[in-house]
Amino acid sequence: MQLAIEIPDELFLSINESKQNLIKMAKQKLALELYKNHKISISQGAKFSDMNIYAFIKLLNEYQIPAIDDYDIEAELNALKGI
Repeated sequence: MQLAIEIPDELFLSINESKQNLIKMAKQKLALELYKNHKISISQGAKFSDMNIYAFIKLLNEYQIPAIDDYDIEAELNALKGI
């Protein structure tokens, strides 16, 4: 699935970021929010953010979001294994 958002030209120019960097930031922020609200797992957040799991855990730490919460660790391991 693909989503698109419209950013007015004047806002895009004032942000002073490349299109690729804005896409990266948006994906990371969405992944963080979905993880924080228990909608996705760590491995799903990492994959969505185009990061490895360790980089995503570091990102969670930067935003003070607990990497280990009330998630089922066994389910997380199975997700990593693709089961």
